[in-house]
Amino acid sequence: MFHLRDGAVVAVDSPGSPAAETLLLSSGRVGARDWAAALVASVEAGSVQAALVGRGVIGPAEVRAFALAAVRDGAFAVAAGEVESCEVAAEPGDVPALPVAGGVEPESLLAETARRLDAVASLPVPVAPYRDRVVPAGGVDPAVLTAERREVVFHATGRRTVRDVAFAVGRSLYPVTVEISRMLGEGVLEIASPRDSFTFSHGDLTALRARAEMREAGRPV
Repeated sequence: MFHLRDGAVVAVDSPGSPAAETLLLSSGRVGARDWAAALVASVEAGSVQAALVGRGVIGPAEVRAFALAAVRDGAFAVAAGEVESCEVAAEPGDVPALPVAGGVEPESLLAETARRLDAVASLPVPVAPYRDRVVPAGGVDPAVLTAERREVVFHATGRRTVRDVAFAVGRSLYPVTVEISRMLGEGVLEIASPRDSFTFSHGDLTALRARAEMREAGRPV
């Protein structure tokens, strides 16, 4: 669900990507106790953001950065999946707890989403966020990996999709998709078996590559 205000996108709800509050809490920047207190105080403060800032927990610029990251990631999550239909709600729905102050222009969001799709498609081993499941490759020493990569490897059980791993580590879908694609290319991770069930379908991969080629050629996508 895309929430718009005065023509600008202030929030994007998608089951494919973590919300702004998830990113905020998982980063450790705001603790669970402060978040719970802010929810209570938001009734008088007018918003959760105002309550957080008023308590001196975090600054408005940081809150906007987390909210903006969630909007961009939500748009990527939608575009990386399949859209069967869409409709404009007759009445505005409940806006998430941390909307982007001032919103994001749709044209800017579309351009950023296209850039991210192209970036994933251009990787040596692009992955499908909702289909591919990964496992650690044999012979890889976790000690030589960064802390973020070790966390990804820990959650790469073969039962989790890339999207599931993103939620497990509390990070945005797009950077986790890129990181897992790179780890596959470097032999740190492998696609879980049965391979044909979980890897990119031929049609998916062909469509992504065709999109990248069209953009390189300057043709409309």
